[in-house]
Amino acid sequence: MKTLVHATRPRHWTMAALLGVALVGPANAQTPAVAPAKQRYVQGSWVNLRDAAQSQARIVAQVPANTVLQQLSERDGWCTVLYAGDARLGPPLPEPLQAHVACNLLADQPLTLAQAGKDAARAFWVAPSANRMRAYGNALPRPAALQLPALAQSHTPRMPVQYPLRPEWEAAKKLMRGGVLLRPEQEIDRGRPVNPLDNLKLATRAADHSPAVAPLASAPTLPAIAPSYFRSHTSVALLHETEADGIAAVAGSRIAVEPTAVPYGNFNRHSGPEIEFVTGFWDVGGADLAFAPALTLYAITHQGLVGARTMGRRYWDISNADHYCGGHYPGKGFDDPRNDETTAVRGYAKVSESADVLVRLVVPGRLPPDAVKVRSRRYATSWMMPADPPYRPQPERKKTAVTVHEIDLDRDGVADILRIDTPSPGGMSFEPIFEWRWYLNINGQWFPAGYWVDQECT
Repeated sequence: MKTLVHATRPRHWTMAALLGVALVGPANAQTPAVAPAKQRYVQGSWVNLRDAAQSQARIVAQVPANTVLQQLSERDGWCTVLYAGDARLGPPLPEPLQAHVACNLLADQPLTLAQAGKDAARAFWVAPSANRMRAYGNALPRPAALQLPALAQSHTPRMPVQYPLRPEWEAAKKLMRGGVLLRPEQEIDRGRPVNPLDNLKLATRAADHSPAVAPLASAPTLPAIAPSYFRSHTSVALLHETEADGIAAVAGSRIAVEPTAVPYGNFNRHSGPEIEFVTGFWDVGGADLAFAPALTLYAITHQGLVGARTMGRRYWDISNADHYCGGHYPGKGFDDPRNDETTAVRGYAKVSESADVLVRLVVPGRLPPDAVKVRSRRYATSWMMPADPPYRPQPERKKTAVTVHEIDLDRDGVADILRIDTPSPGGMSFEPIFEWRWYLNINGQWFPAGYWVDQECT
């Protein structure tokens, strides 16, 4: 939200004045000391600095949340400040700018993400990132002519949608094109420790002639847990639990958003021809994500082989199309990379795209290429598949299993990653479809780290 603020005509301020040092002239003409400036932080998402202490005075600069200002004085709710520039907007000013701003838009401490709350604009400027940029663009108020009911009347599918120019949004795009370095603790939140078996619920497919899924032949058990490879939440990110922001943060890579296309209207395959959604966010209809240095993505197979591939750029899926069917991450997740968008790292196992990979991850440093220890335990279960002539003349019992995969990265006898595969009957075929859930051993406790579900496509 744009917030009006206030500024004064530019003046030259000497370093002595900024520091509050007494200026001494002739012996009989001493200048009184100037009060030291007080550091303040902008609280609004996009604040106007004005050349006089009046709400309608000329705007001389616009600054985002957490911009540092030096407050010189306060009177009638207006603060006289010095603005030296903000690295998020460009290089420092040649000399500080004296301006005025409403004092209630300043604070003694910078805003935190928690304080920004659901204000997408403030959250972006507090901690710029690709996902927060997307939320920011989606939160900008759209004119009536650009809302879906109006677009359905004025646009045909795939016709470009033009959005008005907004200075604060242009500044956000410029910042993200240059790339930002994220803080892992702001991007990775796994919540509280859990018992991985609490999520082990066998689905019972209610079919006309099929009984419930049979209980497990034996109760699953978890390996003994103790502090091992990962000692903090910021020391690992699974591709199955977080999006590009979290992966880049843990890997220590700058992430940039490079717009590639304007937005357009589209419709879902089961609807239409009315417009159901507009691609992208605000005027970014398509974009690539760039990483510097390139991400190193590790893959661990069922056999314990460790593969590694680097990725410097990737198409960002911001189509806004609804999930239709098939396997997907219901929450966050970074889709498995293809070999044509990555480069193999020498010294690691060659893992093909069709390889049976248990887990993909990034770490702040380098994961050793030595094979890891993987132990997989199966717990049998089954269900009845009803007759379906001519393919299945008689009802048939389908046998399958819950599988618990224990991944020991440093071969010290303590599992560092769990993956639990839970089957359920497919809605039409009654063949097994699986839910995969990952858990991380963080300093001797299990934490959820993403999940994948499959669906039959009809």
